[in-house]
Amino acid sequence: MIKNEFHGSDKEAVAARYGIDEKDIISFSSNVNPLGLSEKFKDEMADAVDCITEYPERDYASLRKALSCYTGVDPSHILPGNGSTELIGAFIRCFKHPHSLIVSPAYAEYERDVRLSGGEIRRYELNEEDDFGFCADRLTDAITENTDIIIICNPVNPTSTALSNEGMRSVLKKAQECDAFVLVDETYVEFSDMKKVSSEGLVREFGNLVVLRSMSKFFSCPGLRLGYAMTKDEYLIEKINSMRDPWSVSSYAEKAAIVLLSDTEHMEESREFIAKERNRVCALLDELKGLGLKYYSPCANFILCRILKEEKSAGELFDYCIERKLMIRDCTGYGKLDGSFFRFCFMDEKNNDMLIKTIKDYLLE
Repeated sequence: MIKNEFHGSDKEAVAARYGIDEKDIISFSSNVNPLGLSEKFKDEMADAVDCITEYPERDYASLRKALSCYTGVDPSHILPGNGSTELIGAFIRCFKHPHSLIVSPAYAEYERDVRLSGGEIRRYELNEEDDFGFCADRLTDAITENTDIIIICNPVNPTSTALSNEGMRSVLKKAQECDAFVLVDETYVEFSDMKKVSSEGLVREFGNLVVLRSMSKFFSCPGLRLGYAMTKDEYLIEKINSMRDPWSVSSYAEKAAIVLLSDTEHMEESREFIAKERNRVCALLDELKGLGLKYYSPCANFILCRILKEEKSAGELFDYCIERKLMIRDCTGYGKLDGSFFRFCFMDEKNNDMLIKTIKDYLLE
């Protein structure tokens, strides 16, 4: 068995290591909307290629207006960026040697950027005994006067659990008392019940809140490299802008985002599809509980599972699946997760059924 340390987008590396044609791999690891790009996007952007002959708007006024209509946040409180990853780093660099509290397990880039800024890291661990659910009181207790930044991926990758917006309100109030900022990464929020989970409605209320979104996952365009931040703190927006290069968002990405945000029909279809498959896949996994499999109730478009048989492992399951050209995510070493945890996202019904059967076959071997 080969130790697997692949990112969800590493199909090329996986294909090379396992001697498989990359085009034949079905990736359950990237967490991208399985419905793909909308037809409206394809039709309109086919005729928009000439936009790359001009510079984008320096202040992205049209894009910020479209994002404002989508989120309800004032355009002056929205900052587009070259993917949410750029904005994560830009925000953290606004602090010198920040003392950070990071909800874990978490995206590795959070800790990387804190370290690059010379900061210190404390982790608020979601517990397996609580099925990786949030306890807002326990999280607020972890915020101290020495905390500069609290970083929360909501819903959490890889647990697919979430903190409610009421719980987030409690966290923000405690952070205010401690003069700390809260960075909420909502990369997967559009796959969840947004009324219960999203913090976009709290932006108008709390000046110490920064909400990050990526267009990559829900809108199925990771290659576009477009994300945006929402914050009431206009000084913070000015500071981030002063620290980065101009025109970080291309004219094509600017135009593409406006078109994507206008296709409400595709967005609603995507939400309904994911909700249906999430329920159906959980029902199928219920049938595998007697075979030594546990899963944690998901609210996003992916699910975290644990193999309970000591003689089995997520690494072996990865190998077993990739031999059948199915790519899952081995979560070994993801925060404190051990070698029994793996994650996969919801694809179409046919592929989901194929993966569940493969997992069942592995457990029965």
